[in-house]
Amino acid sequence: MSVSHNKAKMFLEGMHSSDTRSTFEQLTGLIEILENKPDPDPIEIRLVENIYAFIEKLNILESNLTSYSKEKGHSLGTKLTSLYEGISHKGNYYRD
Repeated sequence: MSVSHNKAKMFLEGMHSSDTRSTFEQLTGLIEILENKPDPDPIEIRLVENIYAFIEKLNILESNLTSYSKEKGHSLGTKLTSLYEGISHKGNYYRD
């Protein structure tokens, strides 16, 4: 398993930690308050837009990292399987 694969996996695991959940709960609370203001300031409107953009980008990142982790894990398994099969075939070849 490569270093980058491990880092991606660690990041994904960290996204599901209790600290991260707490942070997003706070962010959700903030966005609810800002969205329900009767007359928001321009900065509050920008904050809401930024928060939604951040969450969207984070979801895309999580999806891409998940795909990367699965792809790398699968390709590693495929390489090991191919190597093992190559050794097995050579072993059988030399026995004949």
